Amino acid sequence: MAGTRILAAVSGAVALAASLIYTLTVTRRLPTQDLALLTLYNSAYAVATAVVGYATTWYPRVLAKDPSRLPELAAAGILVALAAAIPLAAYLALYGRLDPVLLALGATSLVLFAWPAGAYIAVYRQRLSVAANFASQLVKIGGAYAVRQSPTAYVAIAVTALMLLPAAVAKRAKPNFRRAIPTVVAFLRGAPYQTLFLATTAAGGLVTYAILLAGGDKLLSYNFILFQISKSVYPALAIVPLMYGSLLTEKDKTRRALIDGAVLLYLYLLAAAVMAKTPQWYIALLRPTELNSELIEAVRLNAAALVASGIYLHADTTLKGLTEKEIFSLKDPPAKALLLDLVTAPINTALTYALAKSLGAPGMVLAQLIILATIASYRIQLLGVHAKQLITQLYLPSAITLIAIYLTPMPLFPFASKNLIDTITTYIPNLVILALVAGGYMLALSRSAREAATTLLRKATRQI
Repeated sequence: MAGTRILAAVSGAVALAASLIYTLTVTRRLPTQDLALLTLYNSAYAVATAVVGYATTWYPRVLAKDPSRLPELAAAGILVALAAAIPLAAYLALYGRLDPVLLALGATSLVLFAWPAGAYIAVYRQRLSVAANFASQLVKIGGAYAVRQSPTAYVAIAVTALMLLPAAVAKRAKPNFRRAIPTVVAFLRGAPYQTLFLATTAAGGLVTYAILLAGGDKLLSYNFILFQISKSVYPALAIVPLMYGSLLTEKDKTRRALIDGAVLLYLYLLAAAVMAKTPQWYIALLRPTELNSELIEAVRLNAAALVASGIYLHADTTLKGLTEKEIFSLKDPPAKALLLDLVTAPINTALTYALAKSLGAPGMVLAQLIILATIASYRIQLLGVHAKQLITQLYLPSAITLIAIYLTPMPLFPFASKNLIDTITTYIPNLVILALVAGGYMLALSRSAREAATTLLRKATRQI
């Protein structure tokens, strides 16, 4: 299990590199009209995948209870994917961009997205799940070369479809259409929860409008930079589906949440340590022309917001994993958590506007920190009897570790930014120092971190 988590973290790092390579290739190679078409397609596809989400949300939970239901889930997924192709076509037609090739690529992607094999291997064959993710990232890197050779929106869209293929073929199943309709009907019981999720996501999007009103394009650009910087937690995010799958099947769920949480939050703390101690490095890497005191302070404060988001993510995943029902209703704890998110969304928007207007980019981050702490705290409360262990062994040690990182003087090497290569290579010693300091504090404060480290060392010793 420990080796699988390490491999997942490595695959997350590969995903980060692949994303950077592919994004730079697409944005630099595609002509303006193709970028516009790709943007419209991505918006249409997002709407369609939201529809498919009414089924795919429940795949891991259903399979954890009964893996033999894979064939009926496959059939139900195909039906839902074909239904989702209708809003995809309608969205493209609305903008006058509908054509048979686009629709065929979109429908193929939706069917692959709706295929339940990825959920199955995330629950039962986690090493294979990690391998499928590696393969997907290799497809993305190869796709960057394909886009470079033939820079069109169609090639870029085909690449995103092919990226879904490794997980889809990892577990074969013959669709059982006889059971497909009853399965879709069963999924409809969870429609209120999924609709609540979509409403919460849409309401949260108003924060972007608040940032625009508070600081215009300048503050929006800073928000974009902070978002890109936060992608440094990709290695941690690769652990989340494995943790969720394990929580659905293992008996000692609290221990699994603690061990996986220790690995997850350490990776968050590592990224946060860089932000807290040397925020200018991230800016120099992504946008050296914006090396100013306002953005530097925003990145420094973003370390706290990042760790808060890690605690929120862990508590939310644990809450879903501990809830026994296959399909959530509005009375279940995960739905109660979403209801708070929806209720606080207007407050978050107003707070973001007020703080960003008065404090600039640091105020924008401070608002995010406050709302993340609020909604994470409520999720921890909903964990009930499990909350005490998670707080004392994981969440509190993580928070204290971050405070210690802020306050501890460290013998870091001078910052250098002559060019991109220098920016990366000269920072490696600092990264090692920050990793050791963050790890030292976490090991000293968290029993779960010590258990995770011991398990990893035993695994490494056996391999040697």
